[in-house]
Amino acid sequence: MSTITISARSATTDPVPRNVNQSAHEAASISSSCESPAHLRRALDHIFHRAEVCRTEHRAIVEITHSVARAVFEIVAGYRSVSQLAFVMEPSCIAKLQRRALLETAQYTVDPEPGTAHGQILSLHLDRCFSGCWECTAILGFKNRVRAVALKIEPWHGRWQVTDVELI
Repeated sequence: MSTITISARSATTDPVPRNVNQSAHEAASISSSCESPAHLRRALDHIFHRAEVCRTEHRAIVEITHSVARAVFEIVAGYRSVSQLAFVMEPSCIAKLQRRALLETAQYTVDPEPGTAHGQILSLHLDRCFSGCWECTAILGFKNRVRAVALKIEPWHGRWQVTDVELI
């Protein structure tokens, strides 16, 4: 299971503690080698025997989850049309979203209404199943509310498709 939390980063002055006798050049080389995400990723890939395909697949799932989760809440709020997700969702999911939009907006129309604040994704939680599908949750923060959506994403004819969606 992987978790991606999106939050403000705190600035630190010196992440690597320095020795009194250590030169600035040595400290810079240690700092750059320890802070490099690629350096850590290569080490972890070697330890856990991960392949390049896994990273590209993970990146694709993160992008799909992020965009679909935002779009789902825009549909429910009435800012977006359900038909815009037809290329990535099964028809049963689209029908579920239409019903949910009717319940929450009480006036679902085919044309999306112009909207302003659509919320911000606070975190993504991704879990790969043994069958090859991904179970993902996204937590969105609005002005006065926090909501979550759960997605099941499966490979389908060489691309990814959302096969189940739940709003919380």
